[in-house]
Amino acid sequence: MNRYEIRRLNLIRLRDEFCDGKIVNLAKKLNKDQGFVSRLLYIEGKKYKKNIADKLVFDIEKAFNLPRGWLDGLSDDNKMVKQGNDLAGNENDGNSGVKIEVLDVKASCGNGIITDREFVSVLRSIEFTHDFAMKIFGKRSTEYIKVITAKGDSMMPTIKSGANVFVDTKINYFDGDGVYVFVFDNEIYIKRLQMTGTEIIVISDNAIYERWRLDKQLMKNFYIQGKVFIGQNIDYIYFD
Repeated sequence: MNRYEIRRLNLIRLRDEFCDGKIVNLAKKLNKDQGFVSRLLYIEGKKYKKNIADKLVFDIEKAFNLPRGWLDGLSDDNKMVKQGNDLAGNENDGNSGVKIEVLDVKASCGNGIITDREFVSVLRSIEFTHDFAMKIFGKRSTEYIKVITAKGDSMMPTIKSGANVFVDTKINYFDGDGVYVFVFDNEIYIKRLQMTGTEIIVISDNAIYERWRLDKQLMKNFYIQGKVFIGQNIDYIYFD
């Protein structure tokens, strides 16, 4: 893992722990443009991605009152930013499990699925140890984290059909470029959303699917349900 990826992951930790998981709050904390900060969090290879340069490392560590070298993982104090805090919305002794509700609906990575509870997931909840939940969820309140099952191939290879998708339902608005669960014309989708001017571009990671746009008129039937922050692809191996 190169230093720019380490910086990106640590910036995500700062966003989740100190900024309520919101890019807009992170941008305000850093006194930077929201679009610029959003591009700092892009994965490697994504168009318009920006790396966190050395000067910006200093600015970030200063803004959060962090020891020098924290963002690069070089500080002795490079553990979780806030020590001893329970996950928001959960009171645990460190050993009890954290349950995340699995909703009985599948969201389409294709042409959309009518939201009439037609699809019922076999799972009802997923339980994590408290320590592991803290590691992967950070400061996100588990009260708002839900899991849904993806269906279709339009978000391949990022999200495979049948994957468990962890959604922060507290972010029910556009919070910078990213993957969202949203309802449009009574159908539920998992797609990448990008804002351009007054329009939202709906993007599939699978290149065979065309992009489509939502203007102000179409947005009357558009409702964001949450922002995806973890995808758990599942591959089944069958033995004779």
